[in-house]
Amino acid sequence: MTVSSRRVVAGLIRFGLVLLAIVFVSGYFLHKRPTRSKHTMRIETEVPPPSALAPGDVRIYNRDSSVDLILAGNSILAGLSPKTIAKVKDAVNAKTSGETTGLGGSIAQIVKSSVASAIGTHASYPLNEIRDIRYEDNTIVFEWKNGDEHQLFNNTKVDGERVSRTFAQEDAERFIAAVKDRMAHPVPNVPPPPAAPKPPE
Repeated sequence: MTVSSRRVVAGLIRFGLVLLAIVFVSGYFLHKRPTRSKHTMRIETEVPPPSALAPGDVRIYNRDSSVDLILAGNSILAGLSPKTIAKVKDAVNAKTSGETTGLGGSIAQIVKSSVASAIGTHASYPLNEIRDIRYEDNTIVFEWKNGDEHQLFNNTKVDGERVSRTFAQEDAERFIAAVKDRMAHPVPNVPPPPAAPKPPE
């Protein structure tokens, strides 16, 4: 391996480690719950695209469209927006496009696949565990049935401002109204389609 190749590989390793650290730390802050919290939070990797929301579902973005909140079925999803996901993936592709073979190529593929599988992850909260949702102090606040209160993105800051406070009031109130309506009228569970019959042997 030439000196130039070693430098490229070293740069990819550094970039990959830093990026993965950012992804996992971001995930930690996005999904962090109060210490005494007992409500359920799941990880969702399949998130509906903006064009595929069901009737009554709602998706809102914060002011710079970096994160989103989604009412999907009987759950609330919170995570990075498609715009942010696309930016991260473009940055990864740009940084790793020069190495396609050997060790550097292998590292590039690991970085790409790791980011692709983690960056779109959303936290999912079931509506049947929420007692109330309100807009208070420029923040969407969830009150859980066990008495806890939770502000999504409250532990994440961008330019010194809590992300939880970056949703426009109009969007926040529209989201809250949709959530309250869904809490009062949950989407019925749809059974999976029957398995196709086996062909005759």
